[in-house]
Amino acid sequence: MDKTSKETKKNNALTHGDWIQAARGILIDDGVGGLSLRRIAAVLRATTGAFYWQFENLENLLNDLREDWRTRNSAAFDGVFENPELDGLEKYLGYVRILLREDEYDPKYDSAMRDWAHSCAKTRAVVTEVDNRRVSQLQKLFAELGFNQRSARVRAMMTYFHQSGYYQMNIDETLDERLANIPYYAEIMVGSDFFPADLTIKDLRRIIFDDVPKDDGMLGQQTE
Repeated sequence: MDKTSKETKKNNALTHGDWIQAARGILIDDGVGGLSLRRIAAVLRATTGAFYWQFENLENLLNDLREDWRTRNSAAFDGVFENPELDGLEKYLGYVRILLREDEYDPKYDSAMRDWAHSCAKTRAVVTEVDNRRVSQLQKLFAELGFNQRSARVRAMMTYFHQSGYYQMNIDETLDERLANIPYYAEIMVGSDFFPADLTIKDLRRIIFDDVPKDDGMLGQQTE
């Protein structure tokens, strides 16, 4: 098989998802300014001609990249907040787990999209829609925990804006430092009895990373 035939076979083997994955990596690492057709093709070691087997044009790919972010970076939150089998405390803890684990949610992807939104109305519209959905989910969570509508709304905004700002500011904390802060965030947002006062870092690691059930005795009672 000659070189041209090998390149054609490789280009034809690339999927729609391969192009989106390459674009996602460039967006996260270099920002939207790096999202050129030639750059994406170079990452995949493909020809620009191969791109047109999957997309009509670059804007078509960018639209799909926005949708990739909308679904990929929200799926874990939706799985927690929309689960009818979880009560308010379990949803709050599930939310914290997602943020700390970062295995189903990529905060760098969020930050890259927010940066892109400053210069693109289409991206800004998608980011605003997702932000509103996440805040509404948090508001419903706090309402389930017994807070009135106004209090639930304010707590939801404080929780969400704090977390978004945390990533935008590139706060430099070790995992142990983040874990040690969790009970204090919970005290402000949920109530002082959510986590026992004598929890150690080891306990918090177990709660966050080992999915301790609520009847384990390591979590407090729901705030009324």
